[in-house]
Formats: sequence, structure tokens, C-alpha cells
Amino acid sequence: IRFHDVPLTHLQLDSWRSRLAVVSQTPFLFSDSIANNIALGRPEATQEEIEQVARLASVHEDILRLPQGYDTQVGERGVMLSGGQKQRISIARALLLNAEILLLDDALSAVDGRTEHQILHNLRQWGEGRTVIISAHRLSALTDANEIIVMQHGHVVQRGDHDQLAQQIGWYR
Repeated sequence: IRFHDVPLTHLQLDSWRSRLAVVSQTPFLFSDSIANNIALGRPEATQEEIEQVARLASVHEDILRLPQGYDTQVGERGVMLSGGQKQRISIARALLLNAEILLLDDALSAVDGRTEHQILHNLRQWGEGRTVIISAHRLSALTDANEIIVMQHGHVVQRGDHDQLAQQIGWYR
């Protein structure tokens, strides 16, 4: 694997990590405010920046409905959030890092279809000039991707955009 024609083995680990933001299927939120959870990787972020990425992650309106908005405490002693809300807060956290590469590892699995569509639309605009990699089991998360790679048992079995893959005989169709 190469990054800007440089093998990953030649990159400093800290340099590589600073270019990458990852959101997993089962995100972890700390017992702290929602704002602090979003700003975890950038504690100096302004409230405006935090709200901007929350809008991109389609969680801003949900946050405003909570008792103290962005100051609402979550975790063991705080408000319990749904899986979809946790995923969207984690997406906002990753977007705030402004990384060159965003990896969503089935990070929309707990989000309804309409919200997923809105987030993906927002990510297309945010992702201009960046690489966004989405691992997903729902095809709806992939239909607008520039390139889709279908893997089975660790091997690439199909590759192309949605229209190309829909025409091919194989798993995707």
C-alpha cells in the first residue's frame, strides 16, 4: 500500500496517523460532554467548528434536543444515546480532525436510510480533495462511490462504480 507514491513502511507512524481518521461500527464515547467528545482530537476547536461538523454528521438537531445541548453529559453518569447518535457523534469527531483520509468502518450501520443518505451527501462535499473509504454491508451506502471494491474471503472479486457492477454477473448485482 502506498500513500502519495510512498510505501506505508517508509512513513513515520505519527505522520501516517495524523493523515487518517477512523470511525468504527461500535464507537466509544467518554463520560464527558458531547462537545468534548466531538473535540477529542482537537480540544482547541471552537464551538462553531464543533457545530459545523455535527451538522455534516447529521447529529446537530439531535444534540440541540438534549437537556443541555452540546454540554449534555454522556456515558455512565450521563444521558444514554442511541447507537446511531453515537456513530454520528464519532463521525463528527473524525471530520473535525480534517484528515486527508477518512475511513468509515461500517460506521453508518445504526443510522436510518434517510439520515445515511444525508450524511453521505454531506461527506461528498466535505470530501473534495480527500480520500473517503467506506466499508459497508448496505449497498445504499455505496451507490455514489467513485469506485467500489467487492471482497470475498480477503480477495478482490469485483471492482468498478455502481453502474458498472450492476451490469456484471457477480455478488454485487
